[in-house]
Amino acid sequence: MIYEITRLNLENEMDLVLAHKRSIRLGEMLHLSISNQTAFTTAISECCREVLEKAGNGMVIIQVERKEGKFQLQAFIRFKDSGNPVSDYNALNYARRLVSHLSIFSENELVNITLSIPIPKSARLSEEKIGDIVEWFQNEYPTSPYEQIKLEKEQLNRIASEQEEQLIRSHYINEKKTEFLSIASHELKTPLTTIKAFTQLALAEADSCPDTVRMYLSKINTQSDKLHRLIQQLLDVSKVEAGQLDFIMEEVAMNFYIQETVALISQSIPSHRVTLDLHADVVARIDKLRMEQVFSNILVNAAKYSKENTSIHINTTIVSGKILHISIRDEGIGMSAQNIQRVFEKFYRVEEIARSYSGLGMGLYIASRIISGHDGKIWIDSQVDKGSTLHFSIPFLHDLEAEQP
Repeated sequence: MIYEITRLNLENEMDLVLAHKRSIRLGEMLHLSISNQTAFTTAISECCREVLEKAGNGMVIIQVERKEGKFQLQAFIRFKDSGNPVSDYNALNYARRLVSHLSIFSENELVNITLSIPIPKSARLSEEKIGDIVEWFQNEYPTSPYEQIKLEKEQLNRIASEQEEQLIRSHYINEKKTEFLSIASHELKTPLTTIKAFTQLALAEADSCPDTVRMYLSKINTQSDKLHRLIQQLLDVSKVEAGQLDFIMEEVAMNFYIQETVALISQSIPSHRVTLDLHADVVARIDKLRMEQVFSNILVNAAKYSKENTSIHINTTIVSGKILHISIRDEGIGMSAQNIQRVFEKFYRVEEIARSYSGLGMGLYIASRIISGHDGKIWIDSQVDKGSTLHFSIPFLHDLEAEQP
């Protein structure tokens, strides 16, 4: 017999924190040893993290199974088959060493992973005690802003599904997400900075550590970078909503700036070729860090929605003698005319794409507000299965090449 304790939709990296916290809490209620709690929780976290990276989203169900008078603690992870062989999921090999049982099977285009460890007799588990645990998780009040917003979102999704009130649902979720941003972004930034600093210090001394420890440190560092980018986006959206997105403007030679910026960003998307076709060099008044965000958000998006080893082309032209026009073209999945109209909305994500690609729908929204702050315009041309070209234009001060004798 199987008793479901709790379940969680995996939508972004922050859900890994919730999965970790819930599994630790359940381990404590079952009186598992610290080593068993750590092993089971780590196995869940590793598998869920890789599911998010490879499949984009999924679901984890934590449950207790009673079989032949013995109890086992299980995690059941389900996600849509993304086409990547499950054998390529490195986290599974690691998780297999942490739990007593790990199995994988596919059903109706869904991949299912089951992890389990035995519950010792010392836990004195009974149906009554399991019922109390289930009730506790059902009635547990959210302990963080993110849990609160996720709970409200799930509740609203159910209501909207029953009543087909899509407009009301979207408006409510956006309001609550914005409220969450102003709280959570500041709460997350301080501990993450500490984690990142100590991880980098440890990596600096990693030559004297075993290979396994260096691998763990590298994973912590990589995931910290991802979380840092997410938090920065949360902070920026919060500033936009409060009308506090600040700009430090300076005169910049754009060709050199674009070359330097793209070279830096290209290091984070090594699976794609980025080509430049820069025309007349001009000087524009920009915020260099904010404009770097624009290039980063667009290039990372282009890489995310394109196959590996495809190209991303960047082109610049002069329009009407006073406007710098920059276009970034990918060879990705493209989008429909209907989705193009909404792609710059806050938190907007195409439903069928959201099931396969992770993200919160903030990158292009932030980019559009930054370009607007530079008195510019931003738009997209796209065709399904043929790729997208994102354009933005900003005014410039003068043409460097025209000034040469």
